[in-house]
Amino acid sequence: MKEAQYGPCGLFCGACGATDCDGCLSDKIDDWVRRCKFRKCARDNKIEVCCFCPDYPCKEFDDFMNDKWPHHWTIKENMEYIKENGVKKWLEKQKEEWTCKNCGAEIIWYQRECSCGAKLKAWELPE
Repeated sequence: MKEAQYGPCGLFCGACGATDCDGCLSDKIDDWVRRCKFRKCARDNKIEVCCFCPDYPCKEFDDFMNDKWPHHWTIKENMEYIKENGVKKWLEKQKEEWTCKNCGAEIIWYQRECSCGAKLKAWELPE
């Protein structure tokens, strides 16, 4: 399991398949996370999650939530849930959602089959 389970953008790092990163808020991050504007902005503004920013959603963040990547399409709903219920409850919900119902293994975005052989509902990778 990744050390940091979420990013300030409202994505669940536990479902990210990057093996060279321990989550957006950890010390072990990949180049993609290192360049993340939302991570830097949240740190500079001393906020935990972007939904607590007075400028949420800024134009750049709105574009990010609505780009071609289906896992980004979950961000708006995630942010609303976090605002209403807090990060802790949201993480519990995410861990349940990203766990194979058949064997209990962690699953990742776009994964179509669990290591136990169970078929998973997954998004299509964008072109």
